[in-house]
Amino acid sequence: MKHNEQRLAGVWVDHKNAFIIAKDAGQFAVKERIDAPGGFEAESEHHRNNAKQADLLSYFKSLSGHLQHYDQILLFGTGIAQEQLNNFLKEDAKFKDVTITIENTGHLTDPQMLAKVRTFFN
Repeated sequence: MKHNEQRLAGVWVDHKNAFIIAKDAGQFAVKERIDAPGGFEAESEHHRNNAKQADLLSYFKSLSGHLQHYDQILLFGTGIAQEQLNNFLKEDAKFKDVTITIENTGHLTDPQMLAKVRTFFN
């Protein structure tokens, strides 16, 4: 499949939200914003940790559902969220033939995110 025929997506991700950027009418645009679940208050540290892990799993499942139709994915953002999401996707058989690239970029504005994805795929 030619590069211009492939379905391409960039995902800026951290532990609070993700922005999925893909082509729309020939131009890259923010297609989805997905907020991570959170705000669970528990009495014990053990319960809080379990709730955070469950929230992260739910968040990554939601993201994978939005990403399963792409051939190439660029994961970028702050911290380790993009690495964690990459590891999650690698364990899903639906992503075995998907090319996934990870980059650490820090916080970006919407125009910077769009430029990053556009530059990466062009």
